[in-house]
Amino acid sequence: MKQWNLSVCGCCLVDHLYPNINFGTPVMKRLLSRKNGDGGIAPGKLVFAEDLQTFAGIDFDALLEEITGDPSSGIENIGGPAIVGAVNASQILYDKPVSVCFYGACGADEAGSFIRSMIGQTDVDMTNFREYPGATPCTYVLSDPKANGGKGERTFINRIGAAAAMTPDQLGDSFFRGDILWFSATALVPALHDALGDLLRRGRREGKLNIVSTVFDFRNEKKDPNAPWPLGYPDSWKDMDLLIVDADEALRLSGKPSLEEACDFFTKSGVSAFFITHGAKVFHAWSDGRIFLPSGRVYDLPVSALVGKDMQEHPEKIGDTTGCGDNFAGGIVASLILQMDAGRTPGSFSLLEAAAWGAASGGAACFQIGGTHIEKARGEKYKILSRYADAYARETADFKL
Repeated sequence: MKQWNLSVCGCCLVDHLYPNINFGTPVMKRLLSRKNGDGGIAPGKLVFAEDLQTFAGIDFDALLEEITGDPSSGIENIGGPAIVGAVNASQILYDKPVSVCFYGACGADEAGSFIRSMIGQTDVDMTNFREYPGATPCTYVLSDPKANGGKGERTFINRIGAAAAMTPDQLGDSFFRGDILWFSATALVPALHDALGDLLRRGRREGKLNIVSTVFDFRNEKKDPNAPWPLGYPDSWKDMDLLIVDADEALRLSGKPSLEEACDFFTKSGVSAFFITHGAKVFHAWSDGRIFLPSGRVYDLPVSALVGKDMQEHPEKIGDTTGCGDNFAGGIVASLILQMDAGRTPGSFSLLEAAAWGAASGGAACFQIGGTHIEKARGEKYKILSRYADAYARETADFKL
């Protein structure tokens, strides 16, 4: 039996979740960004705590108290797109011969111990999750459940902490032994992000599948709010077998003013396949045929109708939207391994099967607070998600990709 290896590197942190923030209060309105990269907050986007402090002219701890009323009221969970996606993938693949190895950074502090304790309850291999100088990275997630027409919206305030000390050399050769190399939210691990082009080139030379998923890149947004964000070298697109981004990130990475133009950019960029999420709206998918069967055109795919039905029938079970995109990415990546384990090879993967696991994973995350679901028993998450994935396959049966 073939043993599959998934290597994941990128952002892992502690989320401090505040699920009942009103974006319409005077303090929140005062903190709204006035122009890109100015350090103010914006729904769906990320800003660094130090920049928000400068923008507001108030010490960050005092500012957080003003926003939340009581900073200690936050709910703690494991966050960061890389680890959230890795955990979700491992839970989907719980009964498959797969090793999910995570490479990341924490500080020698209580928050780092909290992450290790929580992830220790999953199948993710944390051998290469190491301590570096500085505090464990964290994000303050401010969610307004009534925003966006009642579908919810959130904004993120990040402290990079120990992730600033992690370098590409610390991935070592072991990272590149994975069948799939997943670079996730490296913008919050600066040295990895700046070396992404070299890392992708090595993955390509060694015949690996390179997957890149992104996060709002405030560092480059601040540097030049008008220029497209860099993602590796200018020609690194050709070294990406799969790119997973959200709508805001797609616009800023492509430098285009509309999603239609961004999709057109990516189809011509050299990327083999992409998914672009857009919250509760349709998401976009395309493949040139190298990994998935060729799609021929960019498809607009629906979010899960069954998730929407469950939310309407059981509003008391709704959590927040934190981690929906991260879980979506984990579902897509898990689907690749499910398809490989079923005997398919690159070039024959089904885009719709991947979309089903992505939509199921992203939608189901709405029924929890925070992105990471810790199972009471192995297989619990798979059972939840397979119901949605099977329903999604029926919902999209008429799509001919």
